Amino acid sequence: MGQQISDQTQLVLNKLPEKVAKHVTLVRESGSLTYEEFLGRVAELNDITAKVASGQEKHLLFEVQPGSDSSAFWKVVVRVVCTKINKSTGIVEASRIMNLYQFIQLYKDITSQASGVLAQSSTSEDPDENSSSVTSCQASLWMGRVKQLTDEEECCICMDGRADLILPCAHSFCQKCIDKWM
Repeated sequence: MGQQISDQTQLVLNKLPEKVAKHVTLVRESGSLTYEEFLGRVAELNDITAKVASGQEKHLLFEVQPGSDSSAFWKVVVRVVCTKINKSTGIVEASRIMNLYQFIQLYKDITSQASGVLAQSSTSEDPDENSSSVTSCQASLWMGRVKQLTDEEECCICMDGRADLILPCAHSFCQKCIDKWM
C-alpha cells in the first residue's frame, strides 16, 4: 500500500507546474533530512567544489553559521554560509547566507552539474578538452546561483516586498506584512 501512495504522489507531482513540483520535492526532502545527513551534504559540497575548482583561482567554501544549528528546531533556524575565496590571495570576495531550503536547492544544482564535469574530466586524456566544461562550473557562476536563490524570495502575501522571514515550509514574508498580521 505504501508504494501505491508513492505512485499516486508521483502522478500528482507530474501534473503540477514545474516550479511547484520542485518546491514540493524540496520541502519533502528537507522534512526527512537528518542533521547528520545535512552536515554530510555540507562536507560533500566542499569536496565537490574543491575538486572542480582545482587549478582555478577562486573557490567556494560552505559552513554552518555558528550557533544557528544548536536548537531542536535546527531546520528552521540553521543558516549555511557560502563564501567565495580567492585562493592565491586568501581574500573573501563574496559571502551569502542561505536557509536550509535554499541550501538544498543549491546542493542539487551543484551536485548534478559537477557530476557531469567530474565524469568527463576523469574519462578524458586531453586536459584542454575539459576546460570549457570546467569553466562553466566556476565558483563565480555558482556564487551567482547562490545570489539568485537568496535574492528571489519575495513576500507571498503582497508579492512585492523582499522576504525578511522565510519559514521552513518556504513561505516568505516581508516585515510590513508580518507587522500587519501580528
